[in-house]
Amino acid sequence: MTTDHGHGHGHRHGAFCGVIPPYVHEQMAVHGDEQTRRNALAALAVDTTVRAERLIADLTARSVAAQATAHRERKVHSAGNTAELPGTLVRSEGAPASGDPAVDEAYDGLGSTFDLLQEVFGRNSLDDAGMPLLGTVHYQEKYNNAAWDGRQMIFGDGDGQYFNRFTAAVDVIGHELAHGITTHESDLLYMYQSGALNEHFSDVIGAMVKQYVAVPRQTAADADWIIGAGLFTSAVNGVGLRSMKAPGTAFDDDVLGKDPQPDHMSRFVHTLDDNGGVHINSGIPNRAFCLAATGLGGHSWDRAGRIWYAAMRDPELRRLRWVAQFKDFAGLTIEHAAALFGPAEQAVVADAWQQVGVAPETARPVGALADEWVLQYSWGCTDSSARVHLSFHDNGSFTGELSGQWHQQDGTLLLSFDAGAARYAGTLVGDVATGAMTTFDGADGCWRLTRKGATGIVGN
Repeated sequence: MTTDHGHGHGHRHGAFCGVIPPYVHEQMAVHGDEQTRRNALAALAVDTTVRAERLIADLTARSVAAQATAHRERKVHSAGNTAELPGTLVRSEGAPASGDPAVDEAYDGLGSTFDLLQEVFGRNSLDDAGMPLLGTVHYQEKYNNAAWDGRQMIFGDGDGQYFNRFTAAVDVIGHELAHGITTHESDLLYMYQSGALNEHFSDVIGAMVKQYVAVPRQTAADADWIIGAGLFTSAVNGVGLRSMKAPGTAFDDDVLGKDPQPDHMSRFVHTLDDNGGVHINSGIPNRAFCLAATGLGGHSWDRAGRIWYAAMRDPELRRLRWVAQFKDFAGLTIEHAAALFGPAEQAVVADAWQQVGVAPETARPVGALADEWVLQYSWGCTDSSARVHLSFHDNGSFTGELSGQWHQQDGTLLLSFDAGAARYAGTLVGDVATGAMTTFDGADGCWRLTRKGATGIVGN
């Protein structure tokens, strides 16, 4: 049975990619002492600011990538417990250790992530074009988070009461940097299942970085599959932020609350909080990856990691970036398992998804919609309307007076536009499709799509 968390505490956080989910800070604000409450509320406020910076950076990600250098370059700054970014440069590429544990841990973690990407996947940094890896430590006072703001990493020192410094966990560094990979590849919308896949891929990269730098390197069978081990102080009843092996078991604490992650689609959490449960429901694909990696054997990056990386880069996932669901990504991993390795590996990956209750979507959209169409739409709030001609293509795109992507799924037709965030959702019957125009704030109009030249249709 699925779980409906409704509006929770009423907080609506946007596309902020911090490793500590907002629901943990909210629990701390409710159940902690006065100092803990202040720290939690301050963290939520900072997260909102960083979220805005990340949204701006995401919009310019590709132009930034084009200007980036083509070689490895790390720079670690210190904010001196202020909000100044990037702060004072403390250590740059090739410089000796600074003696500041936070600086040197950040430097090493940035390098470890770069090494995994280059040595395993042949990728040249986050944008595959040598993008410099930047980090700022000692951000704010007692800031309980680490985050990717679209341009660089920021690390808090932790409050010392519940959280240690956030540079201490190399998988957290890998996790946050992986959001940059997702932006440059599939660009998954950071909401609902697509957002949970975004978080999931970051956990996959983070886990692999942790296993890759271990001495000796850990196999999938030997790994603990805990994300953020070592972040909690001894005051917290927990082993880390998330367990990919056993979602929902990482922590159960009087102040931080209980790990809310489900491990199966039957326990999927329906909520508006946490951008539609992006940090919560990611437990489902996380467990699937862990099962696939252990089932395939060896190191997680030998086969499972390569399959997941190929699926994340698949153009089909970018086409679905606003509406991607677990079953879509599952289907892609199964396809790439067969293409990269063979039927035995494909069967292991398919079984992993089956164990978490995800039935893969393997059929890519084909030409039922491919033709010339006329789109009419109106906004109820402004009494405005328009009529445009569009050409729909088998590859899931449409062009003409407007351009974007289309997707048919479970009887629903979804249109997303290159020009903005509005989405159209409706049903297609024969030569006519109708539905509602929606934004992230709700429905604000209606639309009608008719096949050009269809007989018996008025206004075509």
